[in-house]
Amino acid sequence: MPLMQGYPYYLLMGSVLSLYMGISSHKYRKTPGRRYLWILMIIVGLIFASTAAEIISTSFAAKLWWRNVQQIPLFFSTLFTYAVVKDYVARPPAGLSKRLALFSIPVVMDILFIFTDSYHHLMRSYVGIDTIAGISGISVQPTWLSMLFIAYDQLFSLYAALLLTLALIRAPRPYFRRNITMLAGLLIPVVTVFLLPVLKIKITGFTAMVILPATLTAYFTIFRDPNASSYPLAKDHIFENMKDGIILTDSGDKILDINAAGGSFLSDISRQPNKTWVGQSIHALLDKHWNIHSHYKQRKEGDFEIDLPGQDGTCYGITLIPTERNNDNTAGMLIIISDRSDKKRYERELVHQATVDDLTGLFNRRHFMRLVKNHSTHGGAGMAMLLIDIDDFKYINDTYGHLAGDQALIAFSERIQHIYRKKGIVGRVGGEEFAVCFFASDENAALEEAEAFRTKMGDHVVKLNDGHMIQFTVSVGISYSEHTGASFEDLYRQADEALYMSKATGKNRVTLGSPPIFKKA
Repeated sequence: MPLMQGYPYYLLMGSVLSLYMGISSHKYRKTPGRRYLWILMIIVGLIFASTAAEIISTSFAAKLWWRNVQQIPLFFSTLFTYAVVKDYVARPPAGLSKRLALFSIPVVMDILFIFTDSYHHLMRSYVGIDTIAGISGISVQPTWLSMLFIAYDQLFSLYAALLLTLALIRAPRPYFRRNITMLAGLLIPVVTVFLLPVLKIKITGFTAMVILPATLTAYFTIFRDPNASSYPLAKDHIFENMKDGIILTDSGDKILDINAAGGSFLSDISRQPNKTWVGQSIHALLDKHWNIHSHYKQRKEGDFEIDLPGQDGTCYGITLIPTERNNDNTAGMLIIISDRSDKKRYERELVHQATVDDLTGLFNRRHFMRLVKNHSTHGGAGMAMLLIDIDDFKYINDTYGHLAGDQALIAFSERIQHIYRKKGIVGRVGGEEFAVCFFASDENAALEEAEAFRTKMGDHVVKLNDGHMIQFTVSVGISYSEHTGASFEDLYRQADEALYMSKATGKNRVTLGSPPIFKKA
C-alpha cells in the first residue's frame, strides 16, 4: 500500500513536530500552567522516533531493542500528561515535583524489568515479529505483571481526564471552549487504549499516532489560543500577589489553596511558624476565635476583626464566604484575611483627636460631657461634680512664660489623673479649668473628697525645665445630687456658680453649690 510505505516517515515527521513544540515551549518552563508541557512534547517526540526506528530496523534484535527503548517515553508520557493537566487546571501544590518523582518509581521498575526480560521472562510470555500492511514490528504477549504495570500507568491518564472534566464543569464560560478542546484531545489516546482489544489493531506505532492529537490540542490550546495566553498565568499572578490573604477550604475544613499573604497572616494569627498550609486544617485559626468558629461551622457569611495581643496595633479583618449557597454544612469556605492595622490606627487617632485634649491628655469638654451623661448609677450613691480652677494662673504665664504655663498644666493633669484614675471621670473644660465627676454616698462625703483634693494640690510642687519651682493652689466648686435624674447641665451650672464664689471669696477654697432642681416628668 503506497500510503503505508511512507508510514515510518510520517512517524519521523511527528517526532520532528513534537520536538519542535517541546523546544519552543521550553522558555515557558517556569510559567504556571505551562511548566511540564515542554517535557511531554519531547517525550512524545521520542516515542515517534523510537517507533520509526523499530519499523526501519531489519534485524529482530534491533527491532526488539528499539521496542524496549520506546517503552521509556511511552510509560512516562501518561505521568507527565497528569502533570500538565494538574498544572493547567489549578495552582498545584509546591510538592508536585516530589510527587512525580515518587510516582515514577513503579515506572522505572517496569522499564528495568522490560530490559532484563530475556533473563527472567516476567514481563512477556511471547515475543515475535508481525508484518501488517507491509509494516513489520515486534509483537509481544504481556504477562499479568506487565498488565499490572500498564494499568498503573493508565491510571494517570484517567485521572488527568477526570481533572479536565471537573474543570470543564466548574470553569467560567469564557474557558469552556478551551477546556473541552483539551478534554477531547486527551480522550482520544485514553479511549483508544481501552478499545484496542476490541478493535484488534496491531499496526506498529498506532499507539504513538493516537497520542499526537492530544499533544497538538494541548500545545495549541495553552500556547497558541489568544484567549488563553494570560490564563492561568494572570490568574496565578494576581492570586499570588494580592495583599489580602485568600484561603479556600473544603467541606472537611482542610485548606485546598492559599496564597502567600494568606499563609503569612495565618501563621501570624495562629502563632505557628511558616509552613505549607495546603492540606492542613483551618482550625489553627478557628480554635482561637470562637465567634469566627461559630459562623464557619454554620457556613454563614460574616466579617470579623482580630486584634493580636502583644503587638503594636496589629489588626486583621476576617471575611467568611460559603462557596456554595446551601443550608447544610457540606460547603467549603472562602476566607479573606486583610491587614486593617493602618485603618484601625487611623480610626484610633481620629477618636483620640475627637475625645482627648492634646496638651494634657485628659478628656476634652465635649467628650467629658458625653461620658458624664452616660455614667450609670452606682449602688444608689449620688453624683458629685467638681469644677477646679488653678489660682492666679495668669501670673505663672506672665512670670515664667507660656511654655512654663503649659508644663504646669501638664503636671497638674498628671496629678489629677493619678488621683481619680479609678474612681471618677476627669476632663479639661477650659484653659486652666478642670472637672471631675464621681460618686459619693452623701453631700458631706463629696465635700470631704473635694477638700482632700484641694489640700493635696496645695502641697504639690512643680519643677519647671529651667529649674524654677512653683507651687499653686486651686479653687473648687462642687455640686451634688442624690437624684440620678439630675442633668449634666444642672450639675455643671451649680458647680460653676460655686467655683465663682470660691474665687470671689479669697481663692484656695471649696464651695458647695445649691442642690440642682430635680425635674420630674
